[in-house]
Amino acid sequence: MSGRDHCKLRVSTFSAFGNAECWLFGDFLKYSKNKLISGKPEVVIETIDEEIKVKDLQVINLPSAMETKPPSKIKGLGDTARIGYLEKGRRPVLDLRLSSDLRALIKDDIKTGNNIHIFDLEFRKEDQMHEEFSFKGLAPSLTNNLDKIKKPALTEKFLFKSGFNEAIWKANVISHRSIHLDEYIKVVETDPVWREGLKLYFDPLTHDFYKKKYGLGKYLDRFREQCDVPF
Repeated sequence: MSGRDHCKLRVSTFSAFGNAECWLFGDFLKYSKNKLISGKPEVVIETIDEEIKVKDLQVINLPSAMETKPPSKIKGLGDTARIGYLEKGRRPVLDLRLSSDLRALIKDDIKTGNNIHIFDLEFRKEDQMHEEFSFKGLAPSLTNNLDKIKKPALTEKFLFKSGFNEAIWKANVISHRSIHLDEYIKVVETDPVWREGLKLYFDPLTHDFYKKKYGLGKYLDRFREQCDVPF
Protein backbone atom coordinates (compact mmCIF):
# COMPACT_ATOMS: atom_id res chain seq x y z
CA MET A 1 0.00 0.00 0.00
CA SER A 2 1.37 3.42 -0.89
CA GLY A 3 0.52 7.06 -1.32
CA ARG A 4 2.40 10.03 -2.59
CA ASP A 5 4.24 10.77 0.68
CA HIS A 6 3.93 7.48 2.53
CA CYS A 7 3.89 3.74 1.93
CA LYS A 8 3.71 0.50 3.87
CA LEU A 9 5.88 -2.61 3.75
CA ARG A 10 5.48 -5.85 5.71
CA VAL A 11 8.58 -7.65 7.02
CA SER A 12 8.83 -11.01 8.76
CA THR A 13 11.59 -12.12 11.12
CA PHE A 14 12.09 -15.15 13.34
CA SER A 15 13.70 -15.57 16.74
CA ALA A 16 16.48 -17.95 17.74
CA PHE A 17 17.94 -19.34 20.96
CA GLY A 18 14.73 -18.79 22.94
CA ASN A 19 14.90 -15.04 23.39
CA ALA A 20 13.47 -11.86 21.94
CA GLU A 21 16.85 -10.31 21.16
CA CYS A 22 18.29 -12.64 18.50
CA TRP A 23 16.31 -12.44 15.27
CA LEU A 24 16.94 -13.42 11.68
CA PHE A 25 15.31 -12.09 8.53
CA GLY A 26 12.36 -13.93 7.04
CA ASP A 27 10.68 -12.29 4.04
CA PHE A 28 9.38 -9.09 2.58
CA LEU A 29 5.60 -9.49 2.30
CA LYS A 30 2.66 -7.73 0.73
CA TYR A 31 0.92 -5.41 3.16
CA SER A 32 -2.68 -6.05 4.11
CA LYS A 33 -4.45 -4.22 6.91
CA ASN A 34 -6.56 -7.09 8.22
CA LYS A 35 -4.79 -10.37 7.45
CA LEU A 36 -1.62 -12.14 6.44
CA ILE A 37 -1.55 -12.81 2.70
CA SER A 38 0.80 -14.56 0.29
CA GLY A 39 2.93 -12.73 -2.23
CA LYS A 40 6.28 -11.01 -1.94
CA PRO A 41 7.21 -7.62 -3.36
CA GLU A 42 10.57 -7.12 -5.03
CA VAL A 43 12.59 -4.74 -2.84
CA VAL A 44 15.31 -2.66 -4.48
CA ILE A 45 17.80 -0.15 -3.10
CA GLU A 46 19.01 2.35 -5.69
CA THR A 47 21.97 4.57 -4.82
CA ILE A 48 23.81 7.15 -6.88
CA ASP A 49 25.84 4.50 -8.69
CA GLU A 50 24.31 1.05 -8.13
CA GLU A 51 21.08 -0.93 -7.83
CA ILE A 52 20.72 -3.72 -5.26
CA LYS A 53 17.92 -6.28 -5.20
CA VAL A 54 17.50 -6.96 -1.52
CA LYS A 55 17.16 -10.66 -0.68
CA ASP A 56 18.37 -10.62 2.92
CA LEU A 57 18.72 -8.21 5.84
CA GLN A 58 20.87 -8.21 8.94
CA VAL A 59 18.40 -7.76 11.79
CA ILE A 60 19.46 -5.53 14.69
CA ASN A 61 17.07 -5.61 17.63
CA LEU A 62 17.66 -2.90 20.24
CA PRO A 63 15.24 -1.57 22.88
CA SER A 64 13.54 1.75 22.24
CA ALA A 65 14.76 4.59 24.45
CA MET A 66 11.25 6.05 24.58
CA GLU A 67 9.02 5.83 27.64
CA THR A 68 6.26 3.35 26.87
CA LYS A 69 2.57 2.95 27.58
CA PRO A 70 0.77 -0.16 28.87
CA PRO A 71 0.61 -3.12 26.43
CA SER A 72 -3.13 -2.52 26.01
CA LYS A 73 -2.25 0.68 24.14
CA ILE A 74 0.29 -0.92 21.82
CA LYS A 75 -0.56 1.34 18.86
CA GLY A 76 0.85 4.30 20.74
CA LEU A 77 4.15 2.81 21.75
CA GLY A 78 6.28 4.67 19.25
CA ASP A 79 8.09 1.55 17.99
CA THR A 80 10.29 2.35 15.03
CA ALA A 81 12.45 0.66 12.43
CA ARG A 82 15.22 1.71 10.09
CA ILE A 83 16.46 0.15 6.90
CA GLY A 84 20.05 1.10 6.30
CA TYR A 85 22.52 0.58 3.50
CA LEU A 86 26.28 1.20 3.51
CA GLU A 87 28.29 0.97 0.30
CA LYS A 88 30.90 -1.29 1.90
CA GLY A 89 28.48 -3.10 4.19
CA ARG A 90 27.99 -6.84 3.84
CA ARG A 91 24.22 -6.53 3.51
CA PRO A 92 21.49 -4.01 4.24
CA VAL A 93 20.32 -3.69 7.84
CA LEU A 94 16.88 -3.79 9.46
CA ASP A 95 17.27 -1.94 12.76
CA LEU A 96 14.22 -2.51 15.00
CA ARG A 97 13.76 -0.16 17.97
CA LEU A 98 10.99 -1.78 19.99
CA SER A 99 9.54 -0.79 23.35
CA SER A 100 9.87 -2.93 26.45
CA ASP A 101 6.11 -3.58 26.38
CA LEU A 102 6.18 -4.94 22.86
CA ARG A 103 9.24 -7.00 23.70
CA ALA A 104 7.41 -8.50 26.66
CA LEU A 105 4.51 -9.51 24.40
CA ILE A 106 6.90 -11.09 21.91
CA LYS A 107 8.67 -13.04 24.66
CA ASP A 108 5.30 -14.46 25.72
CA ASP A 109 4.61 -15.38 22.09
CA ILE A 110 7.93 -17.21 21.85
CA LYS A 111 7.08 -19.28 24.93
CA THR A 112 3.92 -20.53 23.20
CA GLY A 113 5.82 -21.48 20.02
CA ASN A 114 4.92 -18.42 17.95
CA ASN A 115 8.36 -17.40 16.78
CA ILE A 116 7.60 -15.79 13.41
CA HIS A 117 7.38 -12.05 14.11
CA ILE A 118 5.71 -9.91 11.46
CA PHE A 119 5.96 -6.12 11.42
CA ASP A 120 4.07 -3.62 9.31
CA LEU A 121 6.29 -0.63 8.58
CA GLU A 122 5.02 2.76 7.44
CA PHE A 123 7.52 5.02 5.71
CA ARG A 124 6.60 8.72 5.61
CA LYS A 125 8.39 11.43 3.70
CA GLU A 126 8.29 13.82 6.65
CA ASP A 127 10.16 11.36 8.90
CA GLN A 128 13.20 10.89 6.67
CA MET A 129 16.54 12.34 7.76
CA HIS A 130 17.48 13.76 4.36
CA GLU A 131 15.55 14.82 1.28
CA GLU A 132 17.78 12.54 -0.80
CA PHE A 133 16.41 9.49 1.04
CA SER A 134 13.18 8.62 -0.75
CA PHE A 135 10.99 5.61 -1.43
CA LYS A 136 8.28 4.44 -3.78
CA GLY A 137 5.98 1.66 -2.75
CA LEU A 138 4.63 -1.28 -4.69
CA ALA A 139 4.68 -0.17 -8.30
CA PRO A 140 3.97 -2.88 -10.95
CA SER A 141 7.14 -4.48 -12.32
CA LEU A 142 7.72 -7.22 -14.89
CA THR A 143 9.08 -10.44 -13.43
CA ASN A 144 12.54 -11.58 -14.48
CA ASN A 145 11.50 -15.24 -14.72
CA LEU A 146 12.76 -16.52 -18.09
CA ASP A 147 10.35 -19.47 -17.91
CA LYS A 148 7.52 -17.00 -18.37
CA ILE A 149 9.05 -14.94 -21.13
CA LYS A 150 6.05 -15.51 -23.43
CA LYS A 151 3.63 -14.44 -20.71
CA PRO A 152 5.53 -12.06 -18.41
CA ALA A 153 3.90 -11.73 -15.01
CA LEU A 154 3.59 -8.58 -12.95
CA THR A 155 5.15 -8.44 -9.52
CA GLU A 156 5.20 -5.55 -7.07
CA LYS A 157 8.30 -3.46 -6.53
CA PHE A 158 9.27 -1.42 -3.48
CA LEU A 159 12.03 1.06 -4.27
CA PHE A 160 14.34 2.73 -1.75
CA LYS A 161 16.33 5.52 -3.37
CA SER A 162 19.34 7.53 -2.22
CA GLY A 163 21.23 10.37 -3.84
CA PHE A 164 24.36 9.13 -2.05
CA ASN A 165 26.27 5.86 -1.73
CA GLU A 166 24.46 5.07 1.53
CA ALA A 167 21.23 5.88 3.31
CA ILE A 168 18.92 5.22 6.24
CA TRP A 169 15.16 5.09 5.74
CA LYS A 170 13.06 5.49 8.86
CA ALA A 171 9.65 3.86 9.46
CA ASN A 172 7.08 3.55 12.22
CA VAL A 173 6.00 0.07 13.30
CA ILE A 174 2.23 0.39 12.97
CA SER A 175 1.32 -3.21 13.82
CA HIS A 176 2.82 -6.52 14.86
CA ARG A 177 1.81 -10.15 15.11
CA SER A 178 3.60 -13.37 16.06
CA ILE A 179 2.49 -16.70 14.61
CA HIS A 180 3.68 -20.30 14.48
CA LEU A 181 5.91 -21.34 11.60
CA ASP A 182 3.37 -23.90 10.37
CA GLU A 183 0.70 -21.21 9.96
CA TYR A 184 3.20 -18.95 8.22
CA ILE A 185 4.20 -21.65 5.74
CA LYS A 186 0.55 -22.44 5.00
CA VAL A 187 -0.30 -18.83 4.13
CA VAL A 188 2.94 -17.44 2.69
CA GLU A 189 4.12 -20.73 1.14
CA THR A 190 7.75 -20.35 2.18
CA ASP A 191 9.85 -21.60 5.10
CA PRO A 192 12.39 -18.95 6.19
CA VAL A 193 13.81 -21.16 8.97
CA TRP A 194 14.67 -23.99 6.56
CA ARG A 195 16.05 -21.48 4.04
CA GLU A 196 18.33 -19.82 6.59
CA GLY A 197 19.49 -23.17 7.95
CA LEU A 198 20.37 -24.34 4.46
CA LYS A 199 22.30 -21.15 3.80
CA LEU A 200 24.29 -21.48 7.01
CA TYR A 201 25.04 -25.17 6.37
CA PHE A 202 26.57 -24.41 2.98
CA ASP A 203 28.54 -21.37 4.19
CA PRO A 204 32.08 -22.00 2.84
CA LEU A 205 33.63 -21.05 6.19
CA THR A 206 31.77 -23.71 8.19
CA HIS A 207 30.40 -26.23 5.68
CA ASP A 208 33.12 -28.88 6.16
CA PHE A 209 32.71 -28.77 9.93
CA TYR A 210 28.89 -29.04 9.87
CA LYS A 211 29.00 -31.74 7.21
CA LYS A 212 31.41 -33.89 9.23
CA LYS A 213 29.74 -33.35 12.62
CA TYR A 214 26.04 -33.40 11.69
CA GLY A 215 25.26 -33.95 8.03
CA LEU A 216 22.57 -31.90 6.34
CA GLY A 217 19.48 -33.52 7.87
CA LYS A 218 20.67 -33.44 11.49
CA TYR A 219 22.01 -29.91 11.10
CA LEU A 220 18.65 -28.62 9.83
CA ASP A 221 16.89 -30.36 12.74
CA ARG A 222 19.33 -28.75 15.16
CA PHE A 223 18.95 -25.31 13.63
CA ARG A 224 15.17 -25.58 13.67
CA GLU A 225 15.27 -26.41 17.39
CA GLN A 226 17.52 -23.42 18.02
CA CYS A 227 14.86 -21.30 16.35
CA ASP A 228 12.26 -22.54 18.83
CA VAL A 229 10.39 -24.70 16.35
CA PRO A 230 10.89 -28.37 17.30
CA PHE A 231 9.46 -31.01 14.95
